[in-house]
Amino acid sequence: MKSIILGTAGHIDHGKSSLVKALTGIDPDRWKEEKERGITLDLGFAFLDLPDNNRLGIVDVPGHEGLIKNMLAGVGGIDMVLLVIAADEGVMPQTREHLAICDLLQIKKGIIALTKIDMVDQDWLALVRNDVRAFVKGTFLETAPLIPVSSKTGENLSLLVKELSTLANKISPRSSNSILRLPIDRVFTIKGFGTVVTGTLLSGTINTEQEVEIFPKGIPAKVRGIQSHNQTVSQAIAGQRTAVNLQSIEKDRLSRGDTLVSTGFFKPTTTLDAKLVLLKQSRTIKTGTRIRFYNTTQEALGRIIVHGNSDLGPGQEAYVRFQLEQPVVVQHGDRYILRFLSPMETLGGGMVLNSHPQKNSKYSSDEFLATLKNLETGDREKQLALLIQDKGFDGIEHDQTYGIIAAEKSEIANALAALVKKGILLRINTQYIHASQMLPLEKEIIDRVSIHHQNNPLQPGIDKEAIKSLLEIRASDALLSMVIENLIRMKRLAMEGCFLKLSGFKPAKDHESLKRKIIEAIKQGGNQPPLREEFPGLLSVSEKEIRDMFKLITNDDQITRINDSLYMVSDIVESIKSALKKYLEEKKDISMSEFRDLAKTSRKFAVPLMEYFDSQKLTQRVGDKRVLRG
Repeated sequence: MKSIILGTAGHIDHGKSSLVKALTGIDPDRWKEEKERGITLDLGFAFLDLPDNNRLGIVDVPGHEGLIKNMLAGVGGIDMVLLVIAADEGVMPQTREHLAICDLLQIKKGIIALTKIDMVDQDWLALVRNDVRAFVKGTFLETAPLIPVSSKTGENLSLLVKELSTLANKISPRSSNSILRLPIDRVFTIKGFGTVVTGTLLSGTINTEQEVEIFPKGIPAKVRGIQSHNQTVSQAIAGQRTAVNLQSIEKDRLSRGDTLVSTGFFKPTTTLDAKLVLLKQSRTIKTGTRIRFYNTTQEALGRIIVHGNSDLGPGQEAYVRFQLEQPVVVQHGDRYILRFLSPMETLGGGMVLNSHPQKNSKYSSDEFLATLKNLETGDREKQLALLIQDKGFDGIEHDQTYGIIAAEKSEIANALAALVKKGILLRINTQYIHASQMLPLEKEIIDRVSIHHQNNPLQPGIDKEAIKSLLEIRASDALLSMVIENLIRMKRLAMEGCFLKLSGFKPAKDHESLKRKIIEAIKQGGNQPPLREEFPGLLSVSEKEIRDMFKLITNDDQITRINDSLYMVSDIVESIKSALKKYLEEKKDISMSEFRDLAKTSRKFAVPLMEYFDSQKLTQRVGDKRVLRG
């Protein structure tokens, strides 16, 4: 059975709810006030099984101008629309606004129902039909079936069902091979079960016992039970009206506008780039205008930035950025509606292009606008590459690629694989980074190594780990290692031990000679070698040269660094270490004077030596003596 979502649209009191009840036997008006006043104040729901084994989930929306936000909460996830126009009144203000909203949301299919035909004669009905046809000309309903019906007498209801069935057969089912996304339109409790949320399952599937998240609040939850069209099921699929019983979540924590999603794929956002089309009857908007943003059941206040322009006139279109005051969950490809903050008039709508753009100030640059154009019209590979490129050196985790763009998982996976194969993207563990990020990083690494050579001509290079802390570009260790390895592979850099150098670089000629002289002086000093600060005078060289050489000597196996000043022959250090260990095993503890005699040195050298053995976790201080560390 294919599940299709049908949404009603039309002016207040044109008979939308009565028609739904006549078709399904279900009264979508569920509130006492609605029944008393005879109008729909909030969303109503029903379903209809069609003759060809398809099932229509029906969302009945309010037609009152003051309840457009409730209408938007229901119409965001529909596949087809039933535009209801009362034959006794014809086209009215909310008829026009509802059709404009459906057009902006790019709903492609629908049927027109002329209701209350039992209240007019045939001549009047003919006039209304002509008026309606003129009204829908140029819209997606221009060639739609137009069915005169009476909910009161039942006239032509069977013909309407037949047309609904024909249209439903032409609609492709929503993708279940994508990430779960369920915008919440109702929250309530059922005694003995707890909190229940309902919505139209936009994509993916949901199963009992599944771990989910509810955004924008970031609440983890577990699915206790599922119902679809009043039947308990173990799984619901995209395109179905779905009720989800959540385990251990209080009702007051949730509300309409929240979104239930798969864990680990989505991040709420308050900044997004989009394509905007203004209605022809809209007023001019300018950068900084406060707006109301609607997507599925979500509503957020915010301000608009018009890229490339300072204002936008009626009927015009542009790329825009929204700075929202409340976080929303959106993906590339989502449709949205925009209304003025006050008065609350619908001004336009469009498509989300980038749900998490970087804080780029060059909103009017040709390159920036070209990127948005490609995000709007490019193929899936181009769109994914640009969205990942915008993440900079942070890149994006594999799972989150499914959350940034509304598409099937297999389509995204195939596009990612193709981009990696073409060298457009780099995959580092589970992270994707655009290959263009390599160029500035390569340049800075080369520059840093070159500067180090200029400032330290005696050294063979810069420590591979040390260079990471010097870079202004902040990138992951994995990316840095990949870039360095690539530079070595291209023979732009080379490794000498743990030092990184430019290919072909050689230290100054006296490098080895000076190194040998320092090591020889340390060896001759035995248990009391010269301190580092004494070497410039001993060898008649600069302090900087000595400092550089001692950095190299630290990596020489012959010499052990005791502290910044004291370096000793490694064999002597090991000999003292063995004697100390044996002494402590026999005597249990040792004083500084006893250690001085054991090491056959002076207190000047004994103190740093003992502190060195402490740092090596051989000994520990107890009072004024040392013992073996346990």
